[in-house]
Amino acid sequence: MENLKNEVLNQIEDSLDKFIDSDVNFILKIGNYILSSGGKRVRPLLTIGFAKVLEEKNIENLIPLAIALEYLHTASLLHDDVVDGADTRRGKPSANNVFGNEATVLTGDYMYATALNIFSTYGNIDMIRVVSDAVKKMAEGQLLELKKIAEFDLKEEEYFQIIDGKTAVLFGACCYVGANYANANEDLANLAYDYGIKIGRAFQIVDDILDYISSEEKLGKPVCNDIKEGKVTYPLISIRDELSQEEKDFIKNVIKTINPEEENILKVREIVLEKQGHKKAFEKAKEYVRKAIQNLEEFPQNIYCKELKQLAEYIVEREV
Repeated sequence: MENLKNEVLNQIEDSLDKFIDSDVNFILKIGNYILSSGGKRVRPLLTIGFAKVLEEKNIENLIPLAIALEYLHTASLLHDDVVDGADTRRGKPSANNVFGNEATVLTGDYMYATALNIFSTYGNIDMIRVVSDAVKKMAEGQLLELKKIAEFDLKEEEYFQIIDGKTAVLFGACCYVGANYANANEDLANLAYDYGIKIGRAFQIVDDILDYISSEEKLGKPVCNDIKEGKVTYPLISIRDELSQEEKDFIKNVIKTINPEEENILKVREIVLEKQGHKKAFEKAKEYVRKAIQNLEEFPQNIYCKELKQLAEYIVEREV
């Protein structure tokens, strides 16, 4: 991904705060706090990557759109941390922990509004349709996740609806915007969107795996948080049918308990890992990556297409 990173990441980083020009200083402070805390900028890379794949030379007006998509992601993080009562994000205190829930939620609202305003200036009606639909599905996914807290028998299709909202639909929108900007026909733009959905699903599945197998130092946030918060994710879903009734009853009790004991959280983790839930989840993520790479066969086979393949493969190789 070196070409993409070298060509666009500096532009993105230098312009990230360009559109946060509120007269309310507190908004600037909170927005800059989370934007400056790092992140891989995968969404801007996807946006510009698909324009580059389609050999678009002039990306000057795409940079604001790529930044707007990063704003949407940032806004969702701000809201998620308030909903989850998070204490840390990317290895430092979360914005809600520093500035309070009310100011953090309102800053997230401001960033959503700013992103959509950027699209009204630099985008077109098709981009706005796809991005607006993504924002709607992001909210639906968050609400469904809340509704399904502590539901041991969460259906697999419900899990994917949740992670589509958390991650995949915004990935898809980024890819669509980049392809559309490069004047791709609708079939090709939709193929780009589908690539984004598939790698977005893989990305979130790997995130859910890392919650079981990584460390707080690597993740920058506590591990086993999903178990603690009563969230049923793919590593558990993949091995539910192999559990004894005693194991099922134990896990049901733990995920329904508010602030379960640490030893019980670790026992749930141990059960899932012993049944190879993390490995089965990795196989599912790899399956989505393979299918995403197949989508790229319809695009020009240039250096940028190769880097989008590498980006997809990186998703199932990363440790954080």
